[in-house]
Amino acid sequence: MTKVWVALLAAVCALSLGLSLFWMVRPARTGPESAAAAPYILKDHGGRLAVFAAEGGEPLRVYDVYTHLLPESDVAALQKGIPVESEERLDRLLEDFGA
Repeated sequence: MTKVWVALLAAVCALSLGLSLFWMVRPARTGPESAAAAPYILKDHGGRLAVFAAEGGEPLRVYDVYTHLLPESDVAALQKGIPVESEERLDRLLEDFGA
């Protein structure tokens, strides 16, 4: 009976590991279709964190968050521009960056 439970537990672990790996390697939805739907873009502007309108132009707001102090992955994402779909998401990202 114990062998059955161990085998069942191993199968559940393998399934959850497989789903986790699939979730990690799936393509991110940051292509043109998601960027077009986003009203804001979070970007680096002169070494500081800034919010731009999706149409471009001058920043709507510039924050006293110096991007060179952020982790490298965040700096790379900000240099490309992070599309933001809503005010709530924008507020969460700004809070995460310390603005």
